[in-house]
Amino acid sequence: MKRALVVLVLLPGLALAQIKTYIALGDSVAWGYQPNSTGRGPGDKGYVKQVADWIGVRQGGVRPGLINLGIPGETSGSFFNTSEIGGILNSNYPLFGRKSQSNTFADKVSQQIGQGHVITHITCALGANDLLDLLTAQFLALPFEQQTALADQALSTADANIVQVLTKVRQQCPLSTLAVPGYYNPYGAFPGSAEDRISQYAIPKLNQILWFRGLQFGARFAPTYNPFVGHELAWTWIGEDDVHPRDPGYTAIANQVKIAFKQPAFVPVGNGVRPP
Repeated sequence: MKRALVVLVLLPGLALAQIKTYIALGDSVAWGYQPNSTGRGPGDKGYVKQVADWIGVRQGGVRPGLINLGIPGETSGSFFNTSEIGGILNSNYPLFGRKSQSNTFADKVSQQIGQGHVITHITCALGANDLLDLLTAQFLALPFEQQTALADQALSTADANIVQVLTKVRQQCPLSTLAVPGYYNPYGAFPGSAEDRISQYAIPKLNQILWFRGLQFGARFAPTYNPFVGHELAWTWIGEDDVHPRDPGYTAIANQVKIAFKQPAFVPVGNGVRPP
């Protein structure tokens, strides 16, 4: 008993840091997906790993507990159901009887609170797959005006869903520091392509939605669009027909999230969006 008391007296920062938790929500980018590493695991990788390491440094050298609930392929709509099969890659979910990311988040929060833990940080990255799902051969063959009309419809739906997502986050964790990463355009590697043209139209609009809705819910927006410009081939797998970041890309996202977390709430950081 005396030894335990001595440890707590000597290492008060350690005792406090151990009960802190960082929860990551979102899609495959949140989960840290790369096409050369597709095994099932807890998602302690990508930008989430780097952000968790950084939080640990800032709270005295003790890393927070990390719960990554990101699901490859998740859209702003499937966040509320189990329609996205990518959940089998995340070992924070059971292989059978999986709940939605929304309900799993609520369960994890309840468990953490029940254990006396404090959820200090949350990241929430959703919306890109709402647009990516549009990019079929049939869609790209349409006149650009029709493409933009369909993209606007998808963005409108995503906007409504993101409001519901952030409402859920704030209901569960009203005091947690929340960051919303924006999205980059991997197709910038191929200027003038049909994919690049519609991405240049739609992704800044998605980032504007994320910035504005984040503003409403006291979140810090982490812009990633501009940092990736000119680095698409080096920072993503787009040269192998995969839109996900490589290690340098995840580092770039992590750096933007770190900057965002250091800002006061309601303050957008950097460029990549056009404020409404």
